[in-house]
Amino acid sequence: AAFGRSLLVCCGALVLAVVLILPLLFVTHYYFPKLDGLMNLLILLPFAVPPVVSSVGLLQLYGSGPLAMVGTPWILLGCYFTVALPFMYRAITNNLQAINLPDLMDAAHLLGASTWQAAWLVVLPNLRKGLMVSLFLSFSFLFGEFVFANLLVGTRYETLQVYLNNMKNSSGHFNSALVISYFFFVLIFTWAATRLNKDKS
Repeated sequence: AAFGRSLLVCCGALVLAVVLILPLLFVTHYYFPKLDGLMNLLILLPFAVPPVVSSVGLLQLYGSGPLAMVGTPWILLGCYFTVALPFMYRAITNNLQAINLPDLMDAAHLLGASTWQAAWLVVLPNLRKGLMVSLFLSFSFLFGEFVFANLLVGTRYETLQVYLNNMKNSSGHFNSALVISYFFFVLIFTWAATRLNKDKS
């Protein structure tokens, strides 16, 4: 159950990040390229504040009142979303710069495509590798995240890392089996990511 909860929160945060960050990056790089420097600064803010400090602030902000979300998966979803943003932004931005977005869009317009047709049918397929790299990198980081999960939800929405921490004083054989299973999952996930990210022949 803890494994499933971790998987659900991580995948939910990544889906939310993709839905919001892809259109934002496209608009920024195509219409407002001068804002890239400001975006680079803003996107690194989640790393500027330590997770413990962020957790204390979130506990005070969302611990009570109309937006009381502490102890629910929703606050964890929001935290994971902000943590994933820098990974996704940097990987997709590098990919957009590599494909030369303005020239690609101009070529699509010359062939009769509208802006959104070009974005959907031309730009998005060219972002496949950058998107996959950002998703796998973010997932591997979020799946092992402990501080936010422990301080904001704890056992009320027990994720895998919190469960492993709570079981540290139980049977050594049981803990060993858990850790080996966890590493086996990471190994399978890494192999699948490598296979999916290979160029099609």
